[in-house]
Amino acid sequence: WNFGSLLGLCLATQILTGLFLAMHYTSDI
Repeated sequence: WNFGSLLGLCLATQILTGLFLAMHYTSDI
């Protein structure tokens, strides 16, 4: 593990959780 791959993993996790929350809230509305 180096800093670049760890940063990319955190970024991918934030994007996935953001998409999941967006889909969840739009399905509720």
